[in-house]
Parts: sequence; C-alpha cells; structure tokens
Amino acid sequence: MVNKVKGNSEPLISIIIPVYNEEKYLKNTINAVLNQTYSNLEIIIVNDGSKDNSRKIIDYYAGIDNRIKPIHKENSGVSNSRNLALDNALGQYICFMDADDYISKDYVSYLYKILTENNAEISLVPFPQKFTSQSKIDFNKNIENKNDTVEIWNGKHAAEEMLYYRIKESSWCKLISRELINKYKIRFNPELKCGEGFNFCTTCLQRAKRVAVGHKIIYFYRVDNPHSAMTKFNMDMIRNGIKAIKLINNNLIDRDKELVKACHYAFWHTHCDFFNIMVGCRVKGKYPEDYKEIKKICRKDAICIFSSPIAVKEKIKGVLYLINPYITAKIINFFRLRKFTIDEDK
Repeated sequence: MVNKVKGNSEPLISIIIPVYNEEKYLKNTINAVLNQTYSNLEIIIVNDGSKDNSRKIIDYYAGIDNRIKPIHKENSGVSNSRNLALDNALGQYICFMDADDYISKDYVSYLYKILTENNAEISLVPFPQKFTSQSKIDFNKNIENKNDTVEIWNGKHAAEEMLYYRIKESSWCKLISRELINKYKIRFNPELKCGEGFNFCTTCLQRAKRVAVGHKIIYFYRVDNPHSAMTKFNMDMIRNGIKAIKLINNNLIDRDKELVKACHYAFWHTHCDFFNIMVGCRVKGKYPEDYKEIKKICRKDAICIFSSPIAVKEKIKGVLYLINPYITAKIINFFRLRKFTIDEDK
C-alpha cells in the first residue's frame, strides 16, 4: 500500500479520470499518474458503468495505492462522471485526464510550477502531442520544446485564444483552481455529449484573472482508439456539438465584441469539422438535411475568416470552403492523422 507523503508541504492536487470501457489502455494511464514527480495527489477515477474489466483494474490499483479514490456508478455520460468527481474532490487544484491518454512524469509538477510562480488561477499548455499505438515515443523521457516560454494572459484573452483554436478545446492540459470552479459553481453540462469540455473551459477561462501558458510537451493524446467518439460516426453527437458551440455564445459572461467575434469563428470552425467527419464517413445519403445545412454554414459563414486574427493557412482553408466545401473536406481528411470508421451511404 502506497501512502500520501506525510508532512508534504505541497498542496493536494486532484486528478480526475472518467472511464468507460477502457481496459485496453487503462493500466498504462494509471501507471503514468502514479509515476508523477508531484506526489501529493488525489486520483479520482470514475467508472461510468463499464462493461469490460475496467472496474477490476481500477479496484486493483486502489488496493495498492491509497491516493486512488475509485467511484463506480451506472452509465450516465462523461459530464456526470466529471461532475461527480468535482463534487468529491478535496484538492486545492484540479486537473483532468482521459483514460486512453498518457502524461509525462512532470505533467502535474510543471503545471503547478508555472501556476504558482505566476500567481495564476489556471495554468495550461495549448496542445498535446498526438500519438498512436505505433508511435515511437519514449514517454519516460522529457520532450523539450525550445519555445518553452511562459506567457501570462488575462481570462478574456485566454477564452478568445481557445475560441480561435489556438488552445486545445478540452479539459485536459490544464490545472485549475478548485476555489475558482466552486466559487462560480462551474460544472460540465450533462446535456452535452460533445463539446462539454469546450463549454467548461471557456467558462473557467473567462472567470480567471491570470492564466499561465507554458509550451512544454506534457500530455499525449491518443488518436487511434477505435471506440473514441471522435472516430466513430454519430449524428446525435454532431447535433449535440453544434448545440454546445451555440451555448458558449449564449452563455458568454461578457459580450465583448472581440469575444462575440471569436464565438462566430468557433461556430463556423465547428461546422467545418463536423462536415469533414460527414464527408469522411460517407453519410450524406443517410442524413441529407443535416449534411445540406452544415455544408451551407461552412460556405456562407466562411467570410468570418477575413476579420479573424488567424494564421494564413487557416484563411486559405476558409477561402477553399467558400469555393467548394466538399473538395476542401476531402483534402483535409486525406492528411488527417485520426482516420474515420467508414459508414457507407445506404
């Protein structure tokens, strides 16, 4: 039995991991958390009614390390799982991880260091390192980034950066003050099955006074899980994701014109992402009305690129959507690392 370090002056940090049928990857994920250089951890693993051996794996590790707090419940979705963990978390800070991903040994310590050194309420790295089971990555070796400078942003600017997709729109890769989360009663929307992390994070960022942004590679995002919602086609998930991006706009804390403009860009970008999925999975014939409406927005709203502070590459992409959304989607999908599960037209 591994115990928390007695007399540890470092604050308790809660890592939240929702699990649903992840027996294939779960051991590696848990081991990565247990091997963190930051030891004063509360590891809340929420088993969302898994039907495989995930429960047995979680209970085994909980039996050898008392930092692990297992929660088993009936299946009700990832938002409810994370909310239940937040309701039970005792850590001064909260960070998240997905059950099929991996983290560097200094994932927590790095985020904690840049947060405390800069008196911030949130710390983050903008993007993870993508990987597959065939990737030749030594996860135990620190991957250096020569541009690992730390920037300090206010919350509004950080939210804009996320809406322009210059920060990964997910709950992981971030360390967040639990005081901030609880003060404003911020939780994941259980009605959302897609975009729930995007909503949660944009709300947190808008509430923060200071956000510390580092650039070290500390999170590894798996892109070859065949059960991932980002691989298998699900029309309800796409409709839910569109609802999610509308909610971000409707729930803006400050309707600053720059934030509203960023929301408009995110609305267009989200439709393009979903159109790419529909083209990649070949489902036009199954969902003709959805396909037609999403395609229309990809083309019509592409004009937002001309007033958005985005890279030239993104502007070119927008021009291509203006000309021909279908051909553009085919080109983008050709270079896509995460491949689709084809669902042929019927």
